[in-house]
Amino acid sequence: DSIETKLFLIDHHELILDEKKAIRNLWKKYFDFITQNSKYFKTIFVHNLGSFDGLFLYKGLLNNFSDEPDTVSTIIDDKNKFIQISYLIPKGDENKDDLKLNLNNNNKKIIWKDSYRIFPVSLNNLCEVFDVKGKISKYDERFNNLNLFENLELFNLFKEYSIQDSVALFQALLKAQSIYSDKYKVDITSILSTSTLSLKIFRIRFLKLSIPILKGIEDKFIRKSYLGGATDYYKAYGKNLHYYDVNSLYPKAMMNEIPLNIKEYHHSLENVRLNDFYGFCLAKITTPKNIKIPLLPHKYENKTIFPIGSWMGVYFSEELKAVAKFGYKIELIKGYEFYKVNLFKDYVNHFYDVKKNSIGATRFIAKMHLNQLYGIFGRKRDVIHTVNVNEEGLGKLFASNVVKNVIEINDKVYTVLINDNINNHILKKLNIHLETNFKSLSYLVKSNVAIASSITSYARIHMIELKKYCLENNINIYYTDTDSIFTDKPLPDQLIGSGLGLLKDELKGS
Repeated sequence: DSIETKLFLIDHHELILDEKKAIRNLWKKYFDFITQNSKYFKTIFVHNLGSFDGLFLYKGLLNNFSDEPDTVSTIIDDKNKFIQISYLIPKGDENKDDLKLNLNNNNKKIIWKDSYRIFPVSLNNLCEVFDVKGKISKYDERFNNLNLFENLELFNLFKEYSIQDSVALFQALLKAQSIYSDKYKVDITSILSTSTLSLKIFRIRFLKLSIPILKGIEDKFIRKSYLGGATDYYKAYGKNLHYYDVNSLYPKAMMNEIPLNIKEYHHSLENVRLNDFYGFCLAKITTPKNIKIPLLPHKYENKTIFPIGSWMGVYFSEELKAVAKFGYKIELIKGYEFYKVNLFKDYVNHFYDVKKNSIGATRFIAKMHLNQLYGIFGRKRDVIHTVNVNEEGLGKLFASNVVKNVIEINDKVYTVLINDNINNHILKKLNIHLETNFKSLSYLVKSNVAIASSITSYARIHMIELKKYCLENNINIYYTDTDSIFTDKPLPDQLIGSGLGLLKDELKGS
């Protein structure tokens, strides 16, 4: 019922004499305390670990335990942000009686995780959502000056601010843990992100069948169809426009039948009618010459554009059927035919109903999980793993792996980020020789991009239908994005409402 706090302060006098030593000693006090009380510290949450605190914490750990760098590990994403940092306590280190490392003897592990990845809002907003006291004030820039230590009033304010930051996060997460444990039987310390939390809830409460994992060659082909929402303007300036937003567009898309298991791979689709095919196909696309608003996306020079003319691309069959109504010419070439199933209906209905009929934390949670589940199925198969080495080991890793980045911890230890998205076939084409065979870890990533791609396609199809209505009823469209539209005339009442997929008039008639 009561929260105890422990505040670790840097030695001001030591800081002036030897900055590195002072910082190292500060971290040592912190790690000694956690290690000696390890039964209380299994998971430690840091809000925004990935973008700010992670590097300081990680370097602090490795500098403090540089003699045993294997005890420190991390998971880093493709943007070099820390997802998780771990410290494996050597056997006996809790009591300082036996400092020998025994990795196979049930060692305790302390894990730091990023709470922002689970709840991607500011700490103040998180506290507001879960109805707990947030920050006591805005951050005072005077805290950045070393004169802080000579101003007792300011120093005390700094300590109060720092303590309340931690207390606020703890209390917010405690409430979150209580809600998730009670309603969904999920422990938030067991996951890494909103998406993994959504997936866990989906698997525990709603999933009734097995989801297959695509093979590498299947993933590579279908992933070409995985594109985002359509953002475009058609008229650069307008007055007295109407602005509409689709209610929960992606959850609406998830209500459709989803491709699940591959039925057959077709080397040639030359004699197959588009209306008889369900799945993903390579096709030659030709737009009608008089098209006013291009509807089909295409990846060009790493950007998503909506071209006119002719090109080839991989698409979800249902999106091709949608644009064919506008005069697009589709020539099927090859592709994967799928069986389909209604996979997410119960999940979406549950959370949409909760969102509609609740407020506060419960509504926040429902809204979050409505939008965060589908993306996890589209995870890339690239794997970035990290290794801590000395200078000699650094050379060996460069000789036998594709190194993405190196973090220099100190003059003894380096953390090497090894990229796992290049295979031996590509390396041979580039005429790059490695001393050892490249070992892919992509099998560790469990994803099915067909699910994610179909949902983004269904979302674009929903917007295509809106554009179709406007074009057929002489309504000029000025702008559309993933789930919004700007028009010069009001849209009819039957398209507007609070239901899933209906429009919300953002200006309430204005």
